[in-house]
Amino acid sequence: MDIDSSKTIEASAASTGPRSSGLGLADKFAMAMTDELLRTTWQYAKWSEIRQNNEPKAHEIAKLVLERHAYVAGKTPTTVEHRKRFDQITEKLRQEGIYLYKAHQFKNPIFPGTHPEKSERIPEAQTSVITRAAPFSPLTLALNHRFANKDCLEFVAGVLEDNGIDYYGKSGVANALIEKARNRGESSNSYLTGEGVTGLLCNSPQTVYLPKVTGDSYGEIWDKIAPHLSRGAILSYSSQHFGHTGIVDRVNGRWVYINASGAGGDRESYRVLEEDLKREIGGWLRRARAKNTFLNVTIGTVDRNLASRFSKAHPMLSRARAASINLLG
Repeated sequence: MDIDSSKTIEASAASTGPRSSGLGLADKFAMAMTDELLRTTWQYAKWSEIRQNNEPKAHEIAKLVLERHAYVAGKTPTTVEHRKRFDQITEKLRQEGIYLYKAHQFKNPIFPGTHPEKSERIPEAQTSVITRAAPFSPLTLALNHRFANKDCLEFVAGVLEDNGIDYYGKSGVANALIEKARNRGESSNSYLTGEGVTGLLCNSPQTVYLPKVTGDSYGEIWDKIAPHLSRGAILSYSSQHFGHTGIVDRVNGRWVYINASGAGGDRESYRVLEEDLKREIGGWLRRARAKNTFLNVTIGTVDRNLASRFSKAHPMLSRARAASINLLG
């Protein structure tokens, strides 16, 4: 989630946010404007914590946020030097725990023609790992509150635990997957993946294997998984260079993909996201095509009988209900 609006907020900023003591009028105004800018982002909780506990630090952050916003709002020249300054500001904010887009991560470039270094560019398929603004459902917001800073498999594992399915225990799903790998003479973490979980807990999971991504690949995937889409199903991607897993949901008449994503190696950046499923599939196809690799897409709904092997005597499993389990309740 990021600040990408150039709308004027000055008129309302002076009257919003917590009151600041010991600051001049201009400083209070900067704090209030920053409060307004960050209010609709995932960064607002961190900002509020800093503002409440360390006002001098909050003042420093406010100056950086406002300087950065001037670039986003188009109030500065779009030169290479200004782009570098923008990224320096964003990096300083990251060091304070405020994670916002760098210049190359905006869908609509704010520094057109400046051509960032190749190493800075993020393929469109990978933009799902960046925290972004989105009209998330209350369920997704609640899941993010519980599972922020977890990776995709940890998120799915947490949801399984919520449904009374033991993942981490001695007789849990993870240990069963590790034992499976050992019995086959493979690395112990070979099956600690979304596909591994699906193969263990789902009755007849469906897998689409694409040896090479082509112009027909999207239609091939959608046609094969569409009949198996249901709320709470586990959907995973894997390839030679990457893997990802999450849970399918239905929100306002469209299929969405709830998953935990973040910048690689940066645990604190991980958030639970709610993404349009069709668009998200297209992203992984572009990523596989860019890396010239195969792509597997696997979907499955947790079977109650298979899951009972890992039951924690939880009401979610013990109730007499349908044969399959909707992990989202």
